[in-house]
Amino acid sequence: MLALSWLGAIVACLGYGVSSVLQSVAAKRSAAVVGLTGLALIIKQLPYLLGLVADSVAFLGNLIAVRELPLFLVQSIIAGSVGITALIASLRGAHLSWKDWTSLGVLGIGLVLLSVTAVPTAAARISLADDRIILVSAAIPAVLGFIGFRMHGRPSAIVMCCAAGLGFTGVAVAARAIADDPLAWSLLLAPLLWAIIVHGAVGIGFFTIALQRDAVTLVTAITFVIEVLVPSLIGILLFGDAIEAGRVPFAVAGFLLAIGGAVSLSRFAE
Repeated sequence: MLALSWLGAIVACLGYGVSSVLQSVAAKRSAAVVGLTGLALIIKQLPYLLGLVADSVAFLGNLIAVRELPLFLVQSIIAGSVGITALIASLRGAHLSWKDWTSLGVLGIGLVLLSVTAVPTAAARISLADDRIILVSAAIPAVLGFIGFRMHGRPSAIVMCCAAGLGFTGVAVAARAIADDPLAWSLLLAPLLWAIIVHGAVGIGFFTIALQRDAVTLVTAITFVIEVLVPSLIGILLFGDAIEAGRVPFAVAGFLLAIGGAVSLSRFAE
């Protein structure tokens, strides 16, 4: 089962990396139109729809990964998908500078350090009340994102990508909590399933609009930091995610290197 979780993490990383390329193509085609109209133009395009397919495959991999791997590791691997995006950009003719290759190396070293310090284990069980709190908490990024949507300029983009990061946080937390639930019709009524859907819609929607309002580097970097840092802390506090004894300094170094490398490469998410 552990090997399957690792395979899921790799599939998630590859899927999200490919998805970023496809969805950014659609976003750039509609860059002249902002707001809900621009969002509607984006989601009707074939590259965006194909990107959603890649997202779906990646998310399935994510669900498998969090069955046995802690959130701080899985979320860092997912953030590392920008490295896949950078490599695809290179294959498409983009020039990668020495700084970009260094960032890829830093990202890789960070992920290796995290992989050898994380304790593979299933998430601790949480109560039904906690499940409902995770679902209701979708109101936080939704309200924050709406406030950002009503604003203008760079502050608007910053607020909306913070909302997107919190939305993706909700998806990660709900996925970790629901990972061990049996597949049954009753799952359709589970608060955690709806939490994944609602948080995911909020995250994707505000992230897409934020990309239209400011530089992809800024938007992606802020979103990366939030969607990795916040779920990682929640995973440790709520699910009992753990680091091997005596390896905390290596885990912290790996975490910082992985995030630093991902943020440095965030321009390739465009």
